[in-house]
Amino acid sequence: MLSCEKEITVDLPVPETKIVIEGAIEEGRLPWVFVTKNAPYFSHIDSAALVNMIVFNARITVTDGIITDSLQLTYDPYIYPKFKYAGSTLIGQTGKRYWLKVEVDGKTYTAQTSIPPSVKIDSLKFKPDKNQDTLGFIWLYLVDPDTLGNYYRGFTKILGKDSIYLRPYPSVFDDKFFNGQFCEYAIERGRNPLEDNMYDDYGLDSAGVSRFYFRKGETVVVKLCTIDVFHYDFWYSVEQQFITDGNPFASPISARTNISGGALGVWGGYGVYSDTLHIPK
Repeated sequence: MLSCEKEITVDLPVPETKIVIEGAIEEGRLPWVFVTKNAPYFSHIDSAALVNMIVFNARITVTDGIITDSLQLTYDPYIYPKFKYAGSTLIGQTGKRYWLKVEVDGKTYTAQTSIPPSVKIDSLKFKPDKNQDTLGFIWLYLVDPDTLGNYYRGFTKILGKDSIYLRPYPSVFDDKFFNGQFCEYAIERGRNPLEDNMYDDYGLDSAGVSRFYFRKGETVVVKLCTIDVFHYDFWYSVEQQFITDGNPFASPISARTNISGGALGVWGGYGVYSDTLHIPK
């Protein structure tokens, strides 16, 4: 039997360069915004390429209609990318609406968001994973308000180990199936990109332990955030896109955005309730 092979060259279109904005204002905290440029899906990514994606000349303001805060470019070694625009005067408050304006190279991008009332965490509990004694996940318990349309996003931080709050996967959920009821939600440890060199492609360390476990003896802060529907839609679409990546049979999903003016990304508000769990040894 004879067979033949033919080389096929596919010319991938170069995507239009777009501004990517990710920003938030959290209850009790100053606003912050990342501004970058998109890159082709198959482009080579290294430290130099990442630096070139950062926009250093943006002019950014956030206002609640009374106070206007001009955000300044700052360096933060604990985040990735390490440059963000940070506010200095405007503190997030529950129930308020906030308007964002970003100006880059003669173009203006705008968005608005709100900070919903926070929802109290009823309790936290550590449950070992199957066939594990010291490794497992944290279960969060709460009573959802009796109004339909509450949206949540969770974060965790292990004291003495994580320098920032990490988002688990998935990080967002809504009350579509438990409106007004007592509910439970399992949380894994989020991915910290600053630790990527400690794990292989499957998220395992040198001992074969998953990065997504919590361990007995750790003290974990869980931050439960309430968000509005537009903020939720963005992160839900991003996480669904992550699920379908590499699946040729999945329907393509585009990340939603609430940024006007042609940019990608999100501007969102967070209502915050935090609780701490010490996992006994």
